Amino acid sequence: MKECFLVFTYEKDGKPYIPVMFHVLLFASEMKKKGDLVKIVFEGEGVKWLNELFNPEHPLKSHVEGLKDTFVACEACSSMFSVLEKIKGKVELENRLHGHVSLKNYLDSGYTVIEF
Repeated sequence: MKECFLVFTYEKDGKPYIPVMFHVLLFASEMKKKGDLVKIVFEGEGVKWLNELFNPEHPLKSHVEGLKDTFVACEACSSMFSVLEKIKGKVELENRLHGHVSLKNYLDSGYTVIEF
């Protein structure tokens, strides 16, 4: 199977909403370990997570290690939220849809898209 976890959410009450990201990482890890092809796509304000998750002191750091190769970031949103320069070379950047990620590309490639 192929799963695409689409992350739009970053903040709740002015702070990073860790329960959402924890569950994205938990479910993606489970599926990857069972042989599924997984992508975690950061779009909108969700790209702000990439600043957080690459911090060696982040509480979810151990969950990130086995999944970094699945991370994909929207190039336009990364630029808009000022994280582009910090994540270049660390994650795959996509810009197929006027600078944004093309969900149609994932759907046409057989992915099931799961939104967070």
